[in-house]
Order: sequence, then structure tokens, then C-alpha cells
Amino acid sequence: MALRKKAMAIVLSMAMVATSLSLPNMTAKTAQAAGSSFQNLNQSQITEAMGVGYNLGNSLEAASSGTPNETAYGNPKLTEDLVLAAKDAGFKSIRIPVSYLSMIDDNNGYKIDSSWLDRVQQVVDYCVDNDMYAIVNMHGDGYTTVNGGWLLCGSGNQTKIKAKYKACWEQIADRFKNYDEHLIFESMNEEFDGTYGTPSRTAYANINAYNQIFVDTVRKSGGNNDQRWLLIPGWNTNIDYTAGDYGFEMPTDNYLSSNIASGQKRIMISVHYYDPWDFCGTESGATTQWGDSVTDASKKASWGDESYMVSQFKKMYTKFVSQGYPVVIGEFGAINKANYDSQNKTCRAEYYQKVCYYAKQYGMIPVAWDNGYNGDYGFAIIDRYSNKVVHQELMDAMMEVYGGNESATATGITLSQSSMTIHIGDEKQQLTATLTPADSKDKVLWSSSDEAVATVNSKGQVTAVGAGTCTITASVPLGYKATCEVTVPQANYVRAKMYLLETASWQSVISDEYVDIYSDGGDFSLSLDATKSQLQNIGSLYIKDINAADDEASVFDKATIKVKSFEINGQKYTMKNDTFTYDVSQKASDDGLICPIFNFSFINVWANTHVNNVTVENANYKAYFNNVNYQTVNSVKINFTVSGINGSDAKPTAAPTVAPTKAPTAKPTVAPTVAPTKAPTAKPTVAPTVAPTKAPTAKPTVAPTVAPTKAPTAAPTQAPVITGKKVIASNLTSTYATNDPSWLMNASDNDIVTVVYTCTDPSHANWGILGWGASVDNTWQNGDNYSAASNATEEVTKVYTVKELKKSLNIKANSSVTYLCLSVWNGGKIVSLSIASTDSETPEPTVAPTVAPTVAPTVAPTAAPTVAPTVAPTVAPTTAPTTTPAGDSKITGSVKLTSNWGSGGIAQITLTNETGVSYTNGWTVEFTLDREITSMWSGECVSLGNNRYRISNPGWDGNWAAGKTITLNCGVGAGSDSPVITDIVMQ
Repeated sequence: MALRKKAMAIVLSMAMVATSLSLPNMTAKTAQAAGSSFQNLNQSQITEAMGVGYNLGNSLEAASSGTPNETAYGNPKLTEDLVLAAKDAGFKSIRIPVSYLSMIDDNNGYKIDSSWLDRVQQVVDYCVDNDMYAIVNMHGDGYTTVNGGWLLCGSGNQTKIKAKYKACWEQIADRFKNYDEHLIFESMNEEFDGTYGTPSRTAYANINAYNQIFVDTVRKSGGNNDQRWLLIPGWNTNIDYTAGDYGFEMPTDNYLSSNIASGQKRIMISVHYYDPWDFCGTESGATTQWGDSVTDASKKASWGDESYMVSQFKKMYTKFVSQGYPVVIGEFGAINKANYDSQNKTCRAEYYQKVCYYAKQYGMIPVAWDNGYNGDYGFAIIDRYSNKVVHQELMDAMMEVYGGNESATATGITLSQSSMTIHIGDEKQQLTATLTPADSKDKVLWSSSDEAVATVNSKGQVTAVGAGTCTITASVPLGYKATCEVTVPQANYVRAKMYLLETASWQSVISDEYVDIYSDGGDFSLSLDATKSQLQNIGSLYIKDINAADDEASVFDKATIKVKSFEINGQKYTMKNDTFTYDVSQKASDDGLICPIFNFSFINVWANTHVNNVTVENANYKAYFNNVNYQTVNSVKINFTVSGINGSDAKPTAAPTVAPTKAPTAKPTVAPTVAPTKAPTAKPTVAPTVAPTKAPTAKPTVAPTVAPTKAPTAAPTQAPVITGKKVIASNLTSTYATNDPSWLMNASDNDIVTVVYTCTDPSHANWGILGWGASVDNTWQNGDNYSAASNATEEVTKVYTVKELKKSLNIKANSSVTYLCLSVWNGGKIVSLSIASTDSETPEPTVAPTVAPTVAPTVAPTAAPTVAPTVAPTVAPTTAPTTTPAGDSKITGSVKLTSNWGSGGIAQITLTNETGVSYTNGWTVEFTLDREITSMWSGECVSLGNNRYRISNPGWDGNWAAGKTITLNCGVGAGSDSPVITDIVMQ
């Protein structure tokens, strides 16, 4: 969590000197206070025992000028009375964030100051002596934004970092090795490279390496540590980046005690949950409400609702909990905005209750964040001076789920139905639980035996998901249960609804009515109601089959949809293209007229619009019908026929009545059907230095419907003449950031951007110290990174045209850019950032070679080039080489598809220089890729035939330091969903 809060600014502005702690020598203390024996708890036992936890935030991880200082962030010293207050409130676990920073002596074998370890141990004892579980981590050492941070996964000096990390955990593990099962070690906190967005594979590999060092070091340290539960995070404790395919690797547990039963795990996974961030963490009175408690829709976030929470927790259950790895939600919470909206108090309570409810349902351990601050935007639950609960509504909400059985009264439970049949797309079906005695207030926990068939929420509402049967179970704390058997029939028809994605507030309007389309087809109409604003800001207007899951085919194999007209308040609009083909055997066409799923867009500001008399403003992400007589509520109607159906001819036994729980995921030919994908799922760790402080407000992106245009294959032939200059920033040792990047967006493509930078730390030669980033069309884009010179304090100059800089950030002509930054870390300094105009257009680079290539491929290319060369070779090519090109092969690489639309896609190729040589004056690398490169906008690309390519200088930057990673962005043709790069050599 963020280490500081605004309200503490006056405290933080004081010059603070860390004083030595006067503590008893505790190195000999063992775990007697917590019990003399170690109790081996399996997955379910430890999850039950830890219950709901409490963070002692902004205390032992607090620091001033790189030195840990327990009171630096405005809190008093931790006391045993505070821990007892947490226990009395109902918490069973305490998380103790700890920073070490300058308490580690780099000149003495990385020895940790013994008095600091004594203090950490004293706080641990407050917990274990009182039969509470304690989680101890290494917290602030991994922040790029903390003075003295050193556990930096994006840094170049990993050998030293790993040695230091290992030495620290050797000492911590040894100090606590005889403690019983109440103590849990957590390897790191929110570890990432400081850049929000898609993780760097190289930096992620370093995080994986840290986790492996941690597990091995602790396990081999003796005492009870070979059987202790250990807690590890993925990238920035982010659920998507931990559960998804972004690079997380589970460490091996080779030194686990033989006392642990075969197949059992003793590793936990750490994630944090602050979604939606605009409600949970953005310091503003704009978004103050959440959940069923919302009374003013304008005050709630457009994403991150209860269903989103369920989907996120389910990811962790599927990936880890179901495989034997407990998940700890090491931080969750929502800041206090009650002074801006009285309903915030109720909404916060609901949020805490729902986190706990679904955490328990999915076998996870929630730990509430408390930073000790009880004012506006504070996270405090317990006052650290009085040791009294200050937000009883939050405690009551959490104790609804984790209150224990002592006050339980229900000795029986029955349900309103013992069986039900529900179709996909039906309205939620309500199950009502009746408790015995009737006045029991026990909390009912609902669960589904198969969520692929049907889900149930905390209110007992059942939603059909897929064909099959499952059991819904309702239980109470004393163990009494009741069940309902649910059947979801296989749908043998298409159930279509109409959707309107409006881009003013990024909401989907969905028709209440639907049509059921059987094998004999027929004539159909669908209507929805929309406001004037919604009709004036249409992003996409489409119909889809709500019986089919996202990206899945419908029950039929083929059908022809012919649209007769649209009607707006009775006024008819004809079609430019009226015939659409659904065919599971075909690929989606770029024009949107053919699709392998029953999902057809008729207005789409990102692709094609097929309705006459409609104005499309692509740059503003909106379209609208012309000459509309607007009313308070406007009717939008589509009239269409469906014919030529191949597939099932059975009819359903009942008719569903309402919409699915979410809009569909769009294909490349269809605009997104939901609001912007989401804000960063991990909150900024401090006042963000890279990513926006709230959910991006820019428009969502979609995969392009055609391949990107071909980038120049050679550098410009001459430099432009500079006539004027404007300094954007100068002499910055912190990040340059702006929410108004008009200086870049309004500049001519040929204007010149110059960055002059240096490093203030002479020891950081060749370290990465600066990097561009931007929020572009609701997606975080990382641009070029800069490394310090070999002599770190030397000034380095980088020059771009505006066109080149925009390209590096994937900014297109109609892009919306809401945040732009040039980040600074590792002692970097922006000497100057400037832009200069030119008096003439920069000469375009050539595309075709002006002379014949010296080597030709021995066979024809596997696909025709997408762009013909502008100049033919002037001489015949020589014979193909008979030997492998010379070069250093110590280059490693990987490929990730960032978009894939069947006939093509966009790929990101990552290459790491492991040659031991830094290239400062140009370089060339060759490799084989099993998908054709159709265009390259990160450097000069030459096809050598047989899917082999030669690339030089991404972004026309000739620097590639040893150990550093570069990223190539390119368009690719059709092929494997998991492309492979092989035979990489440096020329």
C-alpha cells in the first residue's frame, strides 16, 4: 500500500533522525510464548485458523531519508495493547510490514542492525504471545520510489541484489527459526519495476528468482523453517498479472520437511485488492459509492462491481487454491470519504463485507489495510492512540463473515426450493433461506458445486452459466446446511439482444426484450430505450446471442442475417450493407459482414458503420443518427430477418427473460461491449510516479481490423533544420508527468523532441534510469527506456521527431492521451526536455534498398510482401550463403501476441543482450519467427526468407547495453497463437 498519505505531509516534511532503539537482547528468544511445539496445519486448517487479518501499516515499514523510522509517517510506536485491541475486535492475524533499507550494512556482509531486528521481533511477539498469526515481510526495500530502495527487479545489477536479498533472509530466518506455526514469512511486498501496465518478462523473471532464493534460504535455515508456511507475491501483488500468463512461476520447494504429507503444499500466494481504485483509493469526492448500497449512480465507479470481484477471486481459486496453495489477500480496503458523501459509510461496510464473504467462499485469507490515519481518505479501523475501534461498521461487516460460532444461534436451515430449472439468460432466480430459530441473525454462506453451470451470490440469487447440473448449498456457522439441485438445459436456439455502447460515460445500454431464433428463422425486431446523450455518443450498436459465452459459437453453425432498417422514434434509417453472415467455419472479415460468432455490429466507430445517414466522428469515438427528433426517452429499433440456418431445430422448454451479467468481449470487427477494460488492479504504491492515479478515462482499444501500416525501413536521410525551441522540463530528479500532453499531441510530426539526461549516482553506470510512459486510449503504453552512460554522471542526449516519439508510445493520429510521463529512478535526472519546430519537412526514409542486397534467400518467401518495394534492385543478388551467419548467439528472446484477429496480429518481441558486450554505435540481430513479419515499427527489418529476419536499431537507437532488454513491436501474418522465436544471433 502507499507508504504515505497527504494528511501526514507536515510530519513527513520534518527532518527526522532515526534514533537507536533501546530494546532488550532478544536473539536468544524462541517460540516458547507461542507454544513449544510446531503444529502442522494443512491448507484448509491454516485458512480457517488465520480468519480475517489486520495490517499494522505505516509503522515498521516507515522510513525517513532511507532509514527505517517507526514514527516517520505520523503514527505512534506499536504497542501490545494495539494488537490486543485487534484481537478483541475479531482479527486472528496481523500483517507486519517491515522495511530494512539503511539498517543493512552493505560493507559488512549485508548485516542487519541487531537493534532493528530486536524491534521487529518484539512486535512479532506481541502477536504470537497472544495466539495470533503474524506475517512478517520485506516491504519498502522493493519500491523504486523509496529513498534507499534496493530490491529492484528492473535494475541491471542483479548479482549484487540477489546476494544481498539472500543474506537478509538468512538473518531473518535464523532469528525466528524456532517460532511455531503462528509466524509466516512473506518474501516481498508490491514488487515490480515501477512501470504500470503489462509486466516486463525480464523484470518478472527477477521476481521469480527472488522468490526462489527466499524459499530455499528459509527452508535451509534450520529449526521449524522447513515446515513453515511461506508467502510469495507475483507482479505488484496484482491478481491478473499473477494468475494470468504474464510470467509468474511457482518456486520449487525442494527443501520442504519430510514431515509434510506427500502432495501437500506449504507455499501461499499474496495478492492485494483495491478495485475499483476510484472508489477504494482515489482521493476525491467524485466516486464514493459501491455495491447494492448505491443511492446515486453518478457517484459509483463504472467498473469493479460485485461480479467483477467474484471473477477476480475466482481466478485465484482456479489457479492456486484449487491446486493446494492458499491465497492471502494481504491488503484490501477503501478510504474514508464520508465527509463528501454520508452514504460512503454504508458503501464501505458493504465493500469490506463482500471482500470477506467471497474470500471465504473461495478459500482465501483477507487482511484489511490500516494506515493509522482516521481523517479524510484514511484507512484507519483502530485508533493507534486510544486502541479503540473507530469504524465499527467495518468491523461489523467483516465479523458477519468471520465472527466465529460463539454467538451463532441457528440450529437448522431450509431453502425455498429443493430444485430449479434455469436457462442461460434468465433473470436471476432467488433462493430464500429460513433459519431455525426464526429470530437467528446468523450469516448464510452460499456456494455452488460447479460454477461453470450456475453461480450464486451472497444474496442467494442463482445465475445460469452453462448447460449441466449443480448443487447450490446454503450453510450457517454451526454447520447446518440445505441444498437445491439446479438444472441448466442446453440451449437449442439463439437468444439475441441489442446493445448500445455509449462513449460519454462508457456504459452499455441493453435491450430488456430479446428474440429467440429457431432453426426455421423468421422476421424479428428488437428495441431498447436510450437517452439523448447516449444516442449522440454511440461507440457501437450491435446484436448478439446471449446464450453463447464470450467468443464462443452459437448453437447453429450458419445463418444469414438481413437487416431491413433501424428506427429512431419511428423514423426509419436504411442500410449501406444489409446482409451479414454467421458461419463458424469462416474467419471474421475486416468489414464486419462475416463473423464466426453471432455478434454483429452495425455502427462501430473503431471499424465499419453499415447504416445510412449516420455521422461518425472517429477521433471523438462517437457516432449518431442524423435528423433525430429527440425525446426524453428515445426508442431504438432494429428490424431483421434470419434465414439459411444450419444446426439444431429443437425448441426450449421455457423462455428466458433478461440480459446476461456482462456485455460480450468484442472481436476485432466489433467495438468493445463494456466500459474501459479496467483501472490498474493494484493501487499506486505511493503517489504514482508512472501510472495515472485513477482508472483511465480514455477510450477502450480494440485490435485493429487491418495490419498496421508499414514503418520506414531506414533512418531519415538528413536532419531537419531547427528554427524554434520550447523547454518542457529541466533539472528534474523526479518524474516529469502531465495530464495535458498537448505540447506533444499538437506538434508537427517533424518537430524535434530532445531529452538530455544524466545520473546523480556515479555507481549506477549503465543502469536504467529514465523511461517514457503514457495512457493511450485507455491502455498503458511503455515507451523507450534510457540507461545511464558508462560514466554515469556524463550527460546523454536523445533526439526524436515527434512522429518517432509517438510511435514508440503507440500514439496514433486519433488517439486519446490522458497522461504522459518521463519517469525517473535509480538516481536519474532530466537535464532538459524540449521540443523544437522545423522549417521544412523531414525527408522521408527510403523503403526499398537503393542497391541490390548482397545476399538473397535460396527459396521464395513464404508470403508475398505486404508493400511492394519502391525501387527495384539495380543488380542481381548474389548466391545465397551456404553457412550460418557469423555472430554471437548469446541473445535470448520471447514473443507475445498483443492482438490476434485470425488473418494477422500484432506481436511484441522481447530480446535480452546476454553477450556481455554493450553496443553503443549500432547493432544488428537475426532470428527466425514462425509467423511472417508484415511490418515493423521498432526498427529496420529485412526479410531473409524462410521466416528469417534481420533487425537493426529499434527506434533508430544504436545503444544496447549488456544485460538489457529491448522490445520490438511488429505486425504479423496468420499463424500459431503461440509464436516461437529461434536461432537468435548478433551480427
